[in-house]
Amino acid sequence: MTNDPASAPEQILAAATELFHERSPAAVSLREIARRAEVNYGLIHHYFKSKEAVLGEVFRASAQQGGRLVADAPDSATALARLAQDPRAFARMLAWAVLDSDTSQVFAHSSPAMRHIADLIAAEWASAPAATPPAAEPPAHDPRVVAATSVLTLLGWSLFAPYVFPAAGLEDRDEDDVRTEVLALLAKMTTAAAPPAPRGTADA
Repeated sequence: MTNDPASAPEQILAAATELFHERSPAAVSLREIARRAEVNYGLIHHYFKSKEAVLGEVFRASAQQGGRLVADAPDSATALARLAQDPRAFARMLAWAVLDSDTSQVFAHSSPAMRHIADLIAAEWASAPAATPPAAEPPAHDPRVVAATSVLTLLGWSLFAPYVFPAAGLEDRDEDDVRTEVLALLAKMTTAAAPPAPRGTADA
C-alpha cells in the first residue's frame, strides 16, 4: 500500500487506465483498481466517489494528453497524423465506455485536441484561395464537424482495422501505408469542405 496519500489519486488513475485498456470498464471493479494501484480501497471513494467518476477522470486526462500532442501542430494534417499514432488501446477503451456507460457523466467535457484541429481547419479555409462557387450553394460546413469526422475516422480505423483489412481485401497492404493514405484522404476532405467564395468575388 502507498505510504504517500498525496500520490494516491495519480496511482488510482494510472491503475484504472491500465485496467480500462485491458477490458471493458463495466467489467472492472473499484476493488481491482485499488489492488492494481496498491492503495486502500476507501481512498477511491474518498477521492472519486464512484467508478463513473474515475472513468470520467481517465477520459479527461486522455483528452488533455491529446491536446498537448497537437498543441503546436502547424496544420490540421499534422495534428491528425499525431493523433493517428495514439495507441489502439484508447480507441478500444472509448468504444467499451460508449457502449456500457452513462455518457452524460463520463464524457461531459470537451476535447482540446478536437477544438485545436477545428481551429486549424478554420484558419486553413480562411487563408486558402477562394474557390468558384457551384451553381447551387451547398450548406456551409462547420470546421468542428469536419474535425470531429476526421477524429472519428481515425478512431474507427484504429479500432476496426483487424476487421477492415480482410473485409476490404487489404491483406497485401502495410498498415502504416494505409494509415498514411487515410490521412491523405482526410486532408482532401478538409480542403473539399471549405466554403466557396461568395458570389461576385471569385473573379475579383
